[in-house]
Amino acid sequence: MATRAVDRVRARVTGRLAAGIVACLLTGAGVSGCGGTTSRPTAHASTPTASTATASAAPRTATPTAVATSTPAARAGSWSTAESVDPGLDLVAISCPSTTECVAVDANSGGTATSGNAVTYDGSSWSAPTPIDQPNSLVSISCPTAGFCAAVDSAGDALTYDGSSWTPFTGVDAVGQFEAVSCVSASFCVAVDNSGSAYTFDGSAWSSPVQVDSTEGNLTSVSCSSTSFCVGVGATGAFTFNGSSWSRPTGLGAGVTSGTGPPEGVSCASPTFCVAVGSDGGAYTYNGSSWSTRADVDAIDGVSGGLTAVSCPTTSFCMAVDEDSNRSVMFSGSSWSAPIPASSGYGLEAVSCPSTSFCVAVDDNADVLTWHS
Repeated sequence: MATRAVDRVRARVTGRLAAGIVACLLTGAGVSGCGGTTSRPTAHASTPTASTATASAAPRTATPTAVATSTPAARAGSWSTAESVDPGLDLVAISCPSTTECVAVDANSGGTATSGNAVTYDGSSWSAPTPIDQPNSLVSISCPTAGFCAAVDSAGDALTYDGSSWTPFTGVDAVGQFEAVSCVSASFCVAVDNSGSAYTFDGSAWSSPVQVDSTEGNLTSVSCSSTSFCVGVGATGAFTFNGSSWSRPTGLGAGVTSGTGPPEGVSCASPTFCVAVGSDGGAYTYNGSSWSTRADVDAIDGVSGGLTAVSCPTTSFCMAVDEDSNRSVMFSGSSWSAPIPASSGYGLEAVSCPSTSFCVAVDDNADVLTWHS
């Protein structure tokens, strides 16, 4: 059984068709102009790049003709052309400790290619896929420095990277399936799973599971700004970690019981600044003591997208990406930009911004995109 991260990719194959047609019709196009299919090349065959993609790879939501740069949150910048670096698989997570170092990992949503690979970026080009955990689907990666990364997979395993080789830790999660990992150094990481449990890494071993969310039992993302501050989010809301224990949940106006999309991603630049984003296009900010009310930041013509990930390198800049369409939104610390179209024709899965002028996103068609301001 795949984790939520892999299940999201599968679900979009059928779920995005209706949403894409609705959004297309809202632009005024006729029914014949809003046809096509949301599936990608059969059985993950040789994947087309952005420049050669067929009509089925066209953006599935209404795309603004211009970015609203007059808003306070908008910043001059643009996304590069999508570049296919891992054909036949889904790039689901990325982490960039600097503008010249990134590592992305892949998963398999049903194709014939073998997942469990990593691709690296050196500031100018991407490596060929390197098998590190085949045939498992990797779901998350965190690289606090160029010389250390931790990744987790759908089989309950974790891996660490020292800049040259990967070390597996098998059977870490025997009670659930990993969803996310966040590291502040080579000696401190926190991973969360779909059973509501959290695990910590001390540089040599992973802890036993600690039950964090016993209500909904699903933590979708985690972000740590220090060894004494982490935030985990999921269907119940948000939980904070002080280095020794987890708080009771803080509701974010989202979750299974409320009928709205749960938070899918969170990023904390400090213990007094975090941003969480949701599958309903909503965003929440944390000021060190409380969370804001939901803001709908990813809507075009009344159609909200599905925000899946966010990256905040500072308290005055965040980039969030949309898994239902090829667009992103930026946060200035006080306001959000209008949705910004990207060149990918597929849903953006994850984003990492090591600075306020450089971000890298990955999509579910093995593409990478860079953003520069």
